[in-house]
Amino acid sequence: MSNMSELAINGGPKTKTTPYATTQRFGAEELEQLREALEQNTLFYGFGNKVKQACELMQQYTGRPYVVACSSGTAAVHLSLIACGIGPGDEVILTPNTDSGSVIGIIAEGAVPVFCDCNENMQPDVASIAARITPRTRAVVVVHLAGYPAQIDEINALCTAKGIGVVEDCAQSWGTRLNDRLVGTWGTAGAYSTNDFKHLSTGDGGFVTLEDETLYRRVFNYADKHYDRFFDLSQRQAHHGMNYRMSELQGAVAVAQLNKAEAITGSFHAVGRRFEDQLQNLKGASIVMPLSGGYATYWWSLLHPDWSQLRCTREELVAALQAEGVSCASYGGYDLIQSPLFQQGVVRPWLEAPRCRYPFVQPDGRTYTYDYTPTPTHKRLLETAIRFSVNGAYTNQDVDETTAAIHKVFNAYLA
Repeated sequence: MSNMSELAINGGPKTKTTPYATTQRFGAEELEQLREALEQNTLFYGFGNKVKQACELMQQYTGRPYVVACSSGTAAVHLSLIACGIGPGDEVILTPNTDSGSVIGIIAEGAVPVFCDCNENMQPDVASIAARITPRTRAVVVVHLAGYPAQIDEINALCTAKGIGVVEDCAQSWGTRLNDRLVGTWGTAGAYSTNDFKHLSTGDGGFVTLEDETLYRRVFNYADKHYDRFFDLSQRQAHHGMNYRMSELQGAVAVAQLNKAEAITGSFHAVGRRFEDQLQNLKGASIVMPLSGGYATYWWSLLHPDWSQLRCTREELVAALQAEGVSCASYGGYDLIQSPLFQQGVVRPWLEAPRCRYPFVQPDGRTYTYDYTPTPTHKRLLETAIRFSVNGAYTNQDVDETTAAIHKVFNAYLA
């Protein structure tokens, strides 16, 4: 008879005995919306109705009066920065534990990313943001990472008092709330992604939500090469813009997905809460928890091992968890500081120096380099934390077996 407490990596029985459940993300609703889009005989948003319907649903979902649909979450962040009025030489503060989509728009506008630290729950640290503000700071990008809310109330108050724009990057945080208010509705602009790796998916796509009509018109026109299609076509291309349009096919899928948004995000919340409940008393580690007043939608989650209580390395711990069937990895996938772009500082290698390094080298002689000095908590989490998967499709058995495996492994390695 096998010893149930013996680790699978040492020959014992696996605790997670079944594959993680998945779900069919797209079905009859999406097919019907796509059929209607194709029957319009146009897939251009200006002539069709699906993108317009998706924007109306986003207005209802967020409670914000103005919505711009676009081609990606990266485009949504860029457009949100346009709403904040960033330009060459400006500084934009954000955490480095994010995807490059959060910084592409900054660099494209000739502005400079300035990294602040995160706190223990992976979100932007308010005090670190305050310490990084300079007279050149034009905006702060608040990345609500992994479905957890940042302290957006305090960040927004800090920035508003200083005349600094706030972009909320909600790519991984559909349905996330703080104090019963959706993230993405606090700042100057909320940026959402609908690529295939988000709660709601149209393959690729995004939305920007706004409160101000003037900013809405600026963003709307910038997203379509500055063609003023819905306002005054005689003024088309009066100014610079990008081609960030959403197609009617993306809009059609967005309509179907937005009609299911509460159910989709609610399932992630329920699974994440079950994980939390069962890992609250884990010996040798703690699980990341939402802020007080926070409602999380758990795109993934994080364990903070207390290495003073454990007699193993992180690599050994992760290997043992994976051998038990747990979907997990060392936390370390989101780190812009170590990317070649920020370490080498070469933005456009086809240009000669120093032009190839703009905006990290500014015309006035300012030079920006990047290391971990201003981000010690971010660095420590990269070196110590463990990330595990959360999905709204998981069954109770998936969660129960996963948490049982986590308890088993940590108990085995307690010092």
